[in-house]
Amino acid sequence: MKKFFIQLVLFIILISISGEIFIRTFKLTSDIPQRYIEQNTGIQMYKPKQSGYYKEAKEKCHVNDYGWLGVANTNKNPLFSIIGDSYIENLMNPISCNQGTILQSHFSEYSFFEAGRSGVTFIEALEISKYLDSLIQPTYHLIYIGNGDFNESIVSMGKYNDRVQIDLSKKYIVKAELKSPVAKKILYSSKLLYYLYLRFPLFVDKQNKGEVNKNLKSNELEFNKVKLSQLFEYCTTEYNLNKIILIFRPKTDDDIIKLSESYGFKSFRLNEDSKSWALGKHDGHWSCYGHNEAAKQIIPVLDSIAEIRDYAKLFKK
Repeated sequence: MKKFFIQLVLFIILISISGEIFIRTFKLTSDIPQRYIEQNTGIQMYKPKQSGYYKEAKEKCHVNDYGWLGVANTNKNPLFSIIGDSYIENLMNPISCNQGTILQSHFSEYSFFEAGRSGVTFIEALEISKYLDSLIQPTYHLIYIGNGDFNESIVSMGKYNDRVQIDLSKKYIVKAELKSPVAKKILYSSKLLYYLYLRFPLFVDKQNKGEVNKNLKSNELEFNKVKLSQLFEYCTTEYNLNKIILIFRPKTDDDIIKLSESYGFKSFRLNEDSKSWALGKHDGHWSCYGHNEAAKQIIPVLDSIAEIRDYAKLFKK
């Protein structure tokens, strides 16, 4: 029995080592950068100077000195920040396909600074803009946003502990929390364990799987409108809307766009052509083609700002 037990342990160790080597060699899981909570804002950021591969990516991604992935140019004015969720983080594409890189190639006299992270909510993006105002003083903030980012901002519509949200009843910003940082550090250090975790996520609740209720009743939609109105009302007093341009992704709800504009937000809506911008059938993130097409539509907006130097005239109806 003892001999059998020893052989079993050795077999498990051998299989584990082989599995670890195989998964690392063929990049079957992504290298997950470690995060930390910025003390004053409660925003989750990446620990600087990390690098690694996203699953199936050909180029390494790098965390810069500011705690973000992507370009971080600040030496020229005007300076545009580019804020958003995983679309802006863009781990799945080479950095040459980032919005900041593409726009920088067209506007060599400007600076672009990207601040993207998976899961960023609308209110979190605005908190990031405020944080960057104190850090690098951008001239404008380009905030890339979509439908779900608004509801996910509001605590009463769904609690997400790992994201910055707002409690509208108290007009209070709820800071993000790191979920099991020690356990995650151990999990991410072993590619085999992380692979098994992704394949068999037994302890991930429905909310964190990103499941949403698609069968909302009309009164619930009206209730959402009330909540979004309260959200936008809060924003008018807490953030400098003159510096913020909301870049709405294709297929964003028209009602959300109109409602945001009624509270003073300046916006631009991206339009997807007949060719899909998506990486694939099961991944709606933009491909390099999608990022280039999006940037092509942003360029005239920035051209107009540079030409007339008058923010109000640019968006005059």
